[in-house]
This record gives sequence, C-alpha cells and structure tokens, in this order.
Amino acid sequence: MFSKKESIALLISVLVLTFVFGFDDGSEVFVFSNWLINFIGIFLLATFAVLFRELIVKWFASRHDSRSEYETWNIHQVWFDKRLKRGIPFGIFLSLVLAFVSLGKFFFTAVGVHKFKENKNARVGRKFQNLSYYEEAQIASMSILSSLFLAVIGLLLGNLFSLNVGTFVGINFYIALFNMLPFSDLDGSKVFFGSLLTYIFLLVFIVIAFLLIKTSVVLGLLVALIIASLVMGIYYWKWS
Repeated sequence: MFSKKESIALLISVLVLTFVFGFDDGSEVFVFSNWLINFIGIFLLATFAVLFRELIVKWFASRHDSRSEYETWNIHQVWFDKRLKRGIPFGIFLSLVLAFVSLGKFFFTAVGVHKFKENKNARVGRKFQNLSYYEEAQIASMSILSSLFLAVIGLLLGNLFSLNVGTFVGINFYIALFNMLPFSDLDGSKVFFGSLLTYIFLLVFIVIAFLLIKTSVVLGLLVALIIASLVMGIYYWKWS
C-alpha cells in the first residue's frame, strides 16, 4: 500500500504533528512521565488521522486510474535562479518553529503533499490520457474532506459519550484548514488551480464550521453549508 519512501515521510509527518500538538500538555508543572504519556496518546491519534486521510486519497486517486504518493512538503526553488535538488522541508521547519515560538499554542499542520501520477494504460478511452487539473482538484479535495469528516465524527462521539476529543478534533481540523493554503504543492493549490469554485466552497465551509461547530455540530455544519453555497453561488453568478 505504501512504499518505503512514503512510509518514512508519513512517520516523520506523524512525529512532527505529535510534537506540535503535544508540546504543551496543559500541565502547570512539567512532569516528563505525564508529558510522555500525553505524547504517546497524541501519536496514536495523529497516526490514525494521517493514515485514514492517505488511504482515502489513494482510493479516490485509483478511481481516476492514477495513484497518489505522499511526501513531506519541500521547497525546491529558493530563488529565481537557484533550485535545490533535495529541497528544504519547509512545512516541517515552519511547523516546529511556530510550535516553539508560540510555546505549543499554534498548530501549523501543512507538512506533507500529494504527488499524483496517472496510469496511462488504464486511462485508455477516457477523454484525457493525463490527469486534468480538475481531476487533481477532485482528488486533493478528498484529503481535505476526509480530515473534516474525522473531526466531525470525533465531535459527535465526544458529545454522545462525553469524551474529551479536543485534541483529535483539533488535529483533523487544522490538517484540513492549513492544507487549504494555495501554495506550492499543497492540496489547496491543486484545488485552487483545478477548480476555483470548489476551492471557494471548501474554504468558506471549513472556516465557518471551524468557528461554529464546537457550539453545535449539526447547526454549525448547516450554517457552514448554507454560507459556503451562497458565497460560491454569488461568485459564479457575478464573475463566471
């Protein structure tokens, strides 16, 4: 399912996310044993969140006769005339720096990207032999929606069984939110350039849901859906 290279990238990403969300364990006095127990718990939650997301993306990519490969978000172009072969792990660097500077209060989660590669033999008979930008946007949007789905499920289960699911919900919400950034090879960039209407809808939906969903899951999702649909409709009517 995952290549060796992907597995290493996934493990690094999970460890980074675990450190970011586990940097501050909420204790007034630092006790290493308590911090370590909290770290292990967050590691399990982050592992589940990341693997679920990747399996959904791989499955949806296969529906388009292509495959998705996960890798850490590296910046290769540092200046107009200079390109680094190995790249700089910008997502990981930024995530760790912001965690340190904010003392664990700020969670930057855009640490990995997806590379899509079509299976040209399997795509014989399709309109386009190569993946179109719109298809890439569809696949990338599933990574956003899968994280949002886990956040909503976490909230519902937390409310139903009175569980403390704040960390799990936060991990998935922040993964969805920051991967919507339309930069470099992030999923948000693929959605933005492949389907601007989809990008507008997802961005507005995630932001509104993020602000309202902790108060009421159903009402928050409903309001977010209505506002996102209205904004997308207004954009389509006015500029498209």
